[in-house]
Amino acid sequence: MTDTTINRVAVADDDNAKRSRHQALRGEYRTLQDMQARQTAIRSELATLSSLDEPNEDDLSWQGTLITEHDDLEELAAPLVKRAKDLDRVFRAAQNPANVEGPDTDTRTPALMTRNVIGQDPFRDLDRVRRNMVEPGEVRGRALDAIELASRRGDLIHDYAESATRMAQDQFSGQSKVAQHILETGSQEYLDSFRAYMADPQGYANRAAMSLTLANGGYLLPFVLDPTIILTNASSANPWRRISNVKQTTSNTWNGVNSAGVNAAWLAESTIVTDNSPTVANIVVTPGKAAAWVFGSYEILEDTDFGQQLPSLLADAKDRLEEAAFATGSGSGQPQGVVNGATVVVTTATTLVLALGDIYAAQAALPPRFRNAAGTAWVANVAQINRIRQLDTAGGASFWTNLGKGQPETLLGAPIYESTTMSATLSVGSLEAIFGDFGQYIIVDRVGVSMVYEPLVKGTGGILPAGQAGWFMFWRVGANLSTVQGFRVIKGL
Repeated sequence: MTDTTINRVAVADDDNAKRSRHQALRGEYRTLQDMQARQTAIRSELATLSSLDEPNEDDLSWQGTLITEHDDLEELAAPLVKRAKDLDRVFRAAQNPANVEGPDTDTRTPALMTRNVIGQDPFRDLDRVRRNMVEPGEVRGRALDAIELASRRGDLIHDYAESATRMAQDQFSGQSKVAQHILETGSQEYLDSFRAYMADPQGYANRAAMSLTLANGGYLLPFVLDPTIILTNASSANPWRRISNVKQTTSNTWNGVNSAGVNAAWLAESTIVTDNSPTVANIVVTPGKAAAWVFGSYEILEDTDFGQQLPSLLADAKDRLEEAAFATGSGSGQPQGVVNGATVVVTTATTLVLALGDIYAAQAALPPRFRNAAGTAWVANVAQINRIRQLDTAGGASFWTNLGKGQPETLLGAPIYESTTMSATLSVGSLEAIFGDFGQYIIVDRVGVSMVYEPLVKGTGGILPAGQAGWFMFWRVGANLSTVQGFRVIKGL
């Protein structure tokens, strides 16, 4: 056998081996997103292997196997990538036929790039969205279409859809990436995958069908279930999110600025103007990590729709935990509570008595800028609210206005809300009520709530199984005051 013949046989064997590998990969990775997700995982594993100081033969062999798999996936993905670009080019031509230059040239006008093209799937080319290759205006437009689709199919009630729409329309959503998060977690495929995970978490966790899964197996909730986007639990005694300045971020901090304002002065003729530049300070809110854990026996999990009820159960736990933090949180590893953070107090005039004069004193002590703001409100425990109500002996004459069931009553012209966590007793040093502009209390959500299934809960000692499984949900949220001067706290004498 000649060398040429040997070479031909070797090439044929290589081709046969490649075809076998490609056939196996096609069976496991059916979509472009699946292939690209696997390539990302391969690159991560190769980076780990490359960092080894002294790799052994098995490490080097496995490294070669991963490189071969990555190259095979690149070949399989190539026609899919080309088809996606061709479709994009065709759609662009239909939208702007007079000015199309090629598959990689976006010649649409800025106005067209601010919305999704009517009739197109808002979840198309999600890989381009994840890589920030789509204009922020178009991402917002697609997100609004995604919200409308979710509302039509009954996944979002009206109030939740309105909340998600406001976030997606935020002019800074190109920075916060809330609209991008909605697209990445809102497709029907993603919802089906999440529901399959909820129905059979142990079996489904072995697959990497969800492209947004974390390396440790955590699954981001679909945006229609994400409490950082759609939870508006108005039935609880947690008023803080309804009345405060709520922001979203996809980074580890939220940064803002505050200022005491510009000072003006009278100026005589031919007089040098004084420097009245405002002093600007930086506001940094760092979301802290919070978690909820629920578990039960295998029998309960198998015999009920417990998994389907989990999102609402965990969202309620989140709501109750946050209510306490927003009221009296320490600010260390958790939100800064507005009651504790508002350090300017108005002490009651009489020991262990909450009198009518104390209410007027707190209202008068708040500077006019904050007293007349749109977000000005009172918050207190229901026990304190009832004590204040009993001070009204004139049936609402200029002091307490009763607007009827379902409407917040007003105290001295400002709405009053109930907080479960705030002090219910009259005692020395107790913080009994707060009055202020809650536009100055900033709540920052790190968008993206993750849920992880634990199939085997250990018993006492952490060794033997307890015959139970559980769900672990974690999220990040922070809060702080932009200025303490925006609030006055009534403190017991």
